[in-house]
Formats: sequence, structure tokens, C-alpha cells
Amino acid sequence: MKIKLAIAITSLAAATALSAPAFSQSMVVVGRSAAAGCYQNAALHQYDMAALRDCNAAFDHNMMDRNTRARTHVNRAVILMNMGQPLSALRDLEDAVGLGFEAPEIQLNFSAAYVRLNRPQDAVDAATAAIEAGIERPERAYVNRAIAYEMMDNNVAAYQDYLTALELDPDWTAVRRELDRFRVVNNS
Repeated sequence: MKIKLAIAITSLAAATALSAPAFSQSMVVVGRSAAAGCYQNAALHQYDMAALRDCNAAFDHNMMDRNTRARTHVNRAVILMNMGQPLSALRDLEDAVGLGFEAPEIQLNFSAAYVRLNRPQDAVDAATAAIEAGIERPERAYVNRAIAYEMMDNNVAAYQDYLTALELDPDWTAVRRELDRFRVVNNS
């Protein structure tokens, strides 16, 4: 006898799951430079015009090496994404890759941008790439992928990814709330 597991979602608000996809800023130089300010704003969740000005000011200085410039693109992308500008964020992420930035966290940020741009398959692919590349906090990638799976009406895969994210970070209450929206039914 084969047991089928059916998962029904009790809410149709898949695109707003967790209210926002997960992302990761990129460490940059220490000090009082505009690039350091951009990183600090991204790390401290300062998503406003002043934070964006710090990032933009960093690009006005030709003194940045390629690595710092790439990381500043990533940090500005985080700020832009959280200011509701995912297309601009995506361009910054692409610029970072063009400068040779290859950390797995960039794939997490791509997945978040794709979720916001309603490109769920791209979000799944990017989140999977982050997981496979050994991202430091894989639970974030599992959440982004779960959100994307919900957008594609693949509730079984979404549930499994939310569950994996919660196993990796048992204290993440927002993920627990997402799992509470699902109803697991044993169809044998």
C-alpha cells in the first residue's frame, strides 16, 4: 500500500509569505569609508534614502578595488530590495558577479530579487545554487525556495523547504508560522 502525502495550504497569500524573502549583505572594509557605511546600513537594516546615498557615494570614489566595489554592489542591492526596488537590486547583483563576486550568498540575494520580481523558477534555481554552493546560513535559501515553490503552487515542496529551514533554525518563529498555514493530510 502506497501512502500519499497531500499538503494543502490554508492561505492563498503565497507571494507574501514571511512578508519578504531572505537576503544576505556582504562584508566590506572596516573604517569610515562610504563603502563601510553602505555595509553598515545593510547589516543594520537601514533601508532608506540616506543609506542609499552612502552606497552611491562609495561608487564616486575610484579608490575601491574590484572586491570592495563588488561587495558594495551586493550591499546596495540589499538596501534597494528592501526599499521596493528589486529590478535595480538585480542589476547591482549582476554587476557584482561581473566584477568576479562568487560567494554563495549572492545566489541567496538573486533568489530574493527573483521572488520580488515574480520569477519563481529563477528564484528556485538561485536558492538551490546557494544551497549547493554551501551557503553559511542555508535556512535562508530554503525559505526563499519555499516562497517560490508556493508561487508555483507546489505546496509539497514549499512545506518540505519550510520544514528544513525550521530544522536548521528551530528558533525562527516566522518560519514556524508559515508551517502552521499548512494542513498535512494522509491520503492512503
